[in-house]
Amino acid sequence: MAESPEEVAVLVQRVVKDLNNAFKRNPHIDEIGLIPCPEARYNRSPIVLIENKLGVESWCVKLLLPYVHNKLLLYRQRKQWLNKDELIDITCTLLLLNPDFTTAWNVRKELILSGTLSPVKDLHLGKLALTKFPKSPETWIHRRWVLQQLIQENSLPTLVTKGNLGTMPVERIQRLVQEEMDVCCEAAGRYPSNYNAWSHRIWILQRLGKLDVKTIVDSTTASS
Repeated sequence: MAESPEEVAVLVQRVVKDLNNAFKRNPHIDEIGLIPCPEARYNRSPIVLIENKLGVESWCVKLLLPYVHNKLLLYRQRKQWLNKDELIDITCTLLLLNPDFTTAWNVRKELILSGTLSPVKDLHLGKLALTKFPKSPETWIHRRWVLQQLIQENSLPTLVTKGNLGTMPVERIQRLVQEEMDVCCEAAGRYPSNYNAWSHRIWILQRLGKLDVKTIVDSTTASS
């Protein structure tokens, strides 16, 4: 295993690259997890992708997490410059390991507002983080913020109250609600006493309550 700071930096940079390359190879990853592995295996990446499941060997987390955490803090303190692609990769890595790091979500908010990052991609990142950390408060909070951005961008209140199908048809809104119901049910299934998941479900129904989503809710409840 690398010991000097330079060796650690090179190693961690490679791991961050491997992790983000995994998402490029398979945009349909639907679960993340840690693989118990106390030591590095010679000449082998600690990022393991099997079908739609992504695993991170546990030995590298103690090196990876402090590195990306410090790198992002230096950026926020204006002591180190990171381009937009680096910011996306660093925050993605950090949030998959520690989704309650508010600063990382705030950076991604800025990237979304600037048009650099797709809100839909952030919903997917949050969904993945919840497969490992189903109670994560910051992930649920950020998820609602992203949904509010989508609602505002597509003038959802107008669409709902006036029945205008314009840029966001009712079918698309229903798919969005269905996705959120699924995310809530999956998170609650991983941790039954999951106040954050059930609160999010209530928020979705209240926020989009003027839509006819009774069929969606009933079918989701029946399968949960």
